Amino acid sequence: MESFRKQLANNLSSMILALLLAVAVWIAATLQSDPFAVWEFANVPVEPVDQPADTVFFEGDTGSVNVRVRAPQSVLERLSLADFEAQADLSNVEIGASATVPISVTVDNEGARIQSYSPEDLTVHLEAVRALTLPVDITVVGEVATGYQASAPAVRPEEAVIRGPAPYLEDVASVTGSLNISGAREDVSQLVNITPRDADGRIVATVEWEPDRAEVTVSVRRRVGFKPDVQVVPDLRGDPASGYRRGSVSVAPSTVTLQGPTAVLAELPGFVTTFPISITGATEDLVVRRPLTVPNSVAVVEGNYVLVTVEILPILSSRTLTRTVEVESLQQGWEATLSPATVQVIVDGPETVLEGLEPESVQVFVNLSGYSLGVHRVEPSYFAPEGVRVVSIIPETVEVVIELPATQPPPTSTLAIEPTP
Repeated sequence: MESFRKQLANNLSSMILALLLAVAVWIAATLQSDPFAVWEFANVPVEPVDQPADTVFFEGDTGSVNVRVRAPQSVLERLSLADFEAQADLSNVEIGASATVPISVTVDNEGARIQSYSPEDLTVHLEAVRALTLPVDITVVGEVATGYQASAPAVRPEEAVIRGPAPYLEDVASVTGSLNISGAREDVSQLVNITPRDADGRIVATVEWEPDRAEVTVSVRRRVGFKPDVQVVPDLRGDPASGYRRGSVSVAPSTVTLQGPTAVLAELPGFVTTFPISITGATEDLVVRRPLTVPNSVAVVEGNYVLVTVEILPILSSRTLTRTVEVESLQQGWEATLSPATVQVIVDGPETVLEGLEPESVQVFVNLSGYSLGVHRVEPSYFAPEGVRVVSIIPETVEVVIELPATQPPPTSTLAIEPTP
């Protein structure tokens, strides 16, 4: 019995040794075909966990880590950043102060082992997100038109809510916007951009605010004792010289504001006239400065003089001329026949110019440069003196036949024979 036990122990030892040798051989073969290696995976993002509610990173952020991993080559080749999980536990971070928290990294693959990672911790500064409510302050820019007055701006909504880290909220002193009412004669209503600003008027861009625009309305009314937007009418008398007519008339300023007793202003019409302006015999534009006619108790706020410009234009007329079409630039040695040879030319211009217009001063011609032998339709060109406009030529084209001149037969000679004596 004792010998049997010894024999069994020897056989078991041999079997275990054989098994260990087989495992060793298998491991060696595996390592030879799929050796272990160490790779570094960069920029694995760090995820914050258990961050206190209503807090934000005031300084810095969770960033990323670089992870060194040891594993068989085949395992490393299948790994990606998605297989890693890097976390920073923020549950014990004190709000309002900087703190250093450790980073933990795991890999979702049993065949890989993390050797190291860097950095191993990070410094964070969490601040509580707070809200601040401030009235919306609108600055009115510019002045309404003379004779009007503006009310204080009405703002809707009247308040804005600013949200952000507590230290940034301490910088916010006001929420402001601006509305331009320059020259306004009626109510102004606009959506105005509003922004939070510090005590020095600089925009605090590190916070959020709502709304970002406000509806601002400014009422514009006439001032008592003023009559604005009174039209200026020039008192033009006479007629331009014969052959001329009056064109456009402009006044600068075209409207004025009157100031005076309310009862007197109420009786005045919506216009005032200038002192008389004579355009008798005028042949060119007139530019004159004239005072306005207003009651003694009424004053013109902008000044009692206006500048009146009167355009003097010649009276236009028209004439029909019969002109012979001339030929230009015909190749030497060729002949051209035109059909028709004469055309009707309709011109217009100032009556005074057309009355003295000589027909010969209007020329009609066809330029035959580049034309070959044959029959062509050509649009005539023309020349007219200054101030005369050619309205049309009838017909619009003429037929031009270009050909060689007809050859003349040579002269015949007569031989004289004298009789024989």
